[in-house]
Parts: sequence; C-alpha cells; structure tokens
Amino acid sequence: MNESRKTAIVTGGSGAIGGEICRRLAADGFNVVVHYGSDLSAAERVVEAINHNQRKFGSGQAIFAHADVRDELEVNRLFDETSQRFGGVDVVVANAGTICSNPIADFSLAEFDNLLSVNLRGAFLTIRQAARQVRENGRIIFVSSQLAERPRPGTGVYSATKAAIDAMLVSLSREVGSRGISVNSVRPGATSPGMVDQRSDAERQSFAELSAFSRLGTPTDIAAVVSFLASSEAGWITGQHLRADGGMSN
Repeated sequence: MNESRKTAIVTGGSGAIGGEICRRLAADGFNVVVHYGSDLSAAERVVEAINHNQRKFGSGQAIFAHADVRDELEVNRLFDETSQRFGGVDVVVANAGTICSNPIADFSLAEFDNLLSVNLRGAFLTIRQAARQVRENGRIIFVSSQLAERPRPGTGVYSATKAAIDAMLVSLSREVGSRGISVNSVRPGATSPGMVDQRSDAERQSFAELSAFSRLGTPTDIAAVVSFLASSEAGWITGQHLRADGGMSN
C-alpha cells in the first residue's frame, strides 16, 4: 500500500467503460478501488491488469470491492473501507448503471423501478457519500449519457435518470466548491463495447453515422475525458456536463 498516492473509487469498475477508467486512472498514478455489483471475475481481471502494470511500471495499484449501490449501508461501507485501506478518497467516478430501452407506453413498473433504483438512487447514494468523504481539492465525476440531453424513442426513462443526476451535480458543485472539490459529468455517446451492443447491427451503424468521425466511441475515449477531469489541470472546471460523443450532439 502506498498512502502517498491519491485514491479513486470507480463504481461499475468491472464493466467496459468502468474498467477502462480504472486502468487509465491507475496509469495516471491513482490507487483504484474497482467496484463491482455482480461480476466478480470481471473485476478481478481489471485488478490483475492494473497490479501487473503497477509492478512493472510503478503506477497505481488496485483492489476490488463489492457493494450494492442501491443500499445506503453498503455504499457507506465501500467508502469507509477505502479510507481505511488507502488513507482517504480523492476521486469518485459514479459510473454504475443499467439500461432498459422500451417505449414509455410499454414500460413496466418493475422496469421503471429498477432503472431508478440503480441509475438514480445508486448514483445519488454514491455522490452523497463522496460529498461527505472526498478530501479537499478532490474530484466527483458522474458518467452520464448524451441521451440526458437528447432522448431518443425508447430511452425516455433511462434519459430521465441521467438528466436527474446531471441536475443534482450542478447544485453539489456549489455546495462543495469551498473545499476545492470539482463536480462534473461526462456524457458519452454510443460506445462499444457498451450498452449500444444490445442494439441491432443496423442501429449500431446508424449511431456511428451520427458521429463526425463516422464511428462509435470506445471506452478509451471516455476514460481519457475522465482522466482529464480527475487531474489537477481540471480544477477550474465544475458544474459542467462534458459531451464525449464524437459530435453526435452537434
């Protein structure tokens, strides 16, 4: 353990985007807590890759940690155990989420409740605890979606969960700014591997054509933006929603 390094928690760190964010932050020198909800083996692979590089290049090290982001006590425990292990928390990336794409008329109440419990309640519990425990000059980053700004047919409820946290973080940025903590979100467009892979080939191609670069985004594209927001150079940026969508919103 190296307590002189800064420490980052990444929720949903076992997924495609989350895992790449973990690897990038570790390469930037952070110790990283790779949070997972259900996929332990994926979290282990992310941690193994980071710790291999740590031994080889001296970058940050990683551990994995389980928590149900919908459960207040488990989220609090995630933060407390991170502080005990590494001496504190400097960066929190609220990335855990799920998606369900259905027209509103066809949306079941169970689907609605699940999206809100993971995407909204889970993100709220995460950033609330981050506001309580992140050290001075830290960073709170929410992985939102381009759909928060421009919902499409079938994404209304999902888009609403992302837009809700985007609104919340603007208030939070003013509440923690006196401690030098910045609060921002990243709004990815269609990214592969990722949730867009649930779409048909034709839909994936149509999303790619919306980009100025005629391609889908990659987890590396998103991790690079998170890396910047987590850095000291981004200390004057707060309360913002950064589009990382290859020009899809233009």
